[in-house]
Amino acid sequence: MIVSAATFLMVVNSTKHEAHMLLVNGLVYTLGADHPIAQSIAIRGNTIVAVGSSDDLRRQFAADTVIDLEGKTVMPGFIDAHGHMGGLGQLLQSVKLVGAGSAAEAAGRVQARARTAQPGAWIHGRGWDQNLWEDNRFPTAAELDSVSVDHPVVLIRIDGHVIWVNSLAMQLARVSRETKDPPGGRIIRTPTGDPTGVFIDEARNIIEAVVPPATPEEIEQSLLIAAAECAKAGLTEVQDMGIDSLGIAIYRRLAAQKRLPVRVYAAISAPGPTWDAWKKKGPVIGEANGMLTLRAMKMYMDGALGSRGAALVDEYTDDPGNRGLTMMSSADLELNIREAVLRGFQPCVHAIGDRANNIVLNAYEKVLSSLPRTDCRPRIEHAQVLLPADIPRFKKIGVLPSVQPIFATSDMYWAEARLGPVRIKGAYAWRSLLETETIILGGSDFPNDGMNPLWGFYAAFARSDRNGYPQDGWYRDQRITRDQAARCFTQWAAYGSFEEEKKGTIETGKLADLTILSRDIMQVPAMEVLSTDVEMTIVDGKIVYRKTAEGAAP
Repeated sequence: MIVSAATFLMVVNSTKHEAHMLLVNGLVYTLGADHPIAQSIAIRGNTIVAVGSSDDLRRQFAADTVIDLEGKTVMPGFIDAHGHMGGLGQLLQSVKLVGAGSAAEAAGRVQARARTAQPGAWIHGRGWDQNLWEDNRFPTAAELDSVSVDHPVVLIRIDGHVIWVNSLAMQLARVSRETKDPPGGRIIRTPTGDPTGVFIDEARNIIEAVVPPATPEEIEQSLLIAAAECAKAGLTEVQDMGIDSLGIAIYRRLAAQKRLPVRVYAAISAPGPTWDAWKKKGPVIGEANGMLTLRAMKMYMDGALGSRGAALVDEYTDDPGNRGLTMMSSADLELNIREAVLRGFQPCVHAIGDRANNIVLNAYEKVLSSLPRTDCRPRIEHAQVLLPADIPRFKKIGVLPSVQPIFATSDMYWAEARLGPVRIKGAYAWRSLLETETIILGGSDFPNDGMNPLWGFYAAFARSDRNGYPQDGWYRDQRITRDQAARCFTQWAAYGSFEEEKKGTIETGKLADLTILSRDIMQVPAMEVLSTDVEMTIVDGKIVYRKTAEGAAP
């Protein structure tokens, strides 16, 4: 039987392709070059197979599940380029001190936990910030002793670089006036030399050495709690900056068991035994169908600005004589960078102060110029305070700045007091970096300031706090556009983990990682971004979070 060409074409054109999910009637920001805005997405398995208008995709595809988005906004799945999953899980289970308005209020929250804690059990908390208190002073052990003498107490500052402990914790660690400050750390003392109960950066190890370690079961529970919270916030991937051998083993098991709701790109803590072992094994890329990648290593060059541990070229304006702390020598930094690059790992170095950033840029320039050209995509985590001459060096050397926009709006109340009116102009300088034609990766450093990517997106383009202050933005000349802010948490973050060909934009052939929002965050008034809800999070073509009428995932 002979079939005419016209009949053949009619049959072919009327045959629908299969898809397991079809999203229709949405406002889809693809962030792609060809079709920046669409209405519908067809998904087969874990892959986007078509993007276009709702009518066209309905005609082309027969789907098992069709979801009418009713005009809701779809973004490429949000990626947090710098978080700490274990820390978030611990925070969610410990005494929450974020927002405590005084040392007394923080201690009161500890007292409430002490009433129900098992006798002698350690009490953990996180999130205090002395910069929010009226006197801006570091707290003391005495304030915790007044609420808990039977429980050792360890409270982590909001930046993760300082701990505040009670006297019992110091007794167990055998801390006394004779205890020396370790390299890269500082014990806050009274005028007579007695420890006050506050330990900065490497000095934390003195106390943490006697804290009972979490069990593997507790770590697993923390990671699962954190991952679920990330999915609820619209995150589809977290770049976990600094994990050890036990964390790696637990991640691999969870990924193999298909229990991770979000992707994890992990960086190994270095230097140390975990790095010594893994640098010999080499990277693990795309394990468990792309849910886990172990391809980076993380080091610290300095401390944090809020606790005056960030390494500055000149002394702190509000603490004469103090230039902050460095965690390793330039020689050791260069050695570890070289090892990482040669072994196929991406080096990621924490640097906040201008002196620390300069040291790291110098090390990258020296090491990379002596090695064969390779696409190692070295990163500086935070890149918070920069010398003007160092800003163009990121692009020149090929270093990716991984920034946390929310830091600017949480630090702005006191940052200029630390840095002075001249040096502050090189801080949180996102537009200056972008103008050199580099890109910036967006993260939150959770659990420090919260892990909601919409807060970071808002802070990046508004440079205002969550009350809208200041209305025109803090150092508004460093604001970036909404399009750039969106790319920080999607396309550019994906590039920062070598994954730009697989994710970061909504395009045919890319992974079906999507974040669906209740409002058009690219157009609504700035403050409405903060009240936007995550309606759904899709990872690997599966719905891992869906808001219900009660606001909880089913």
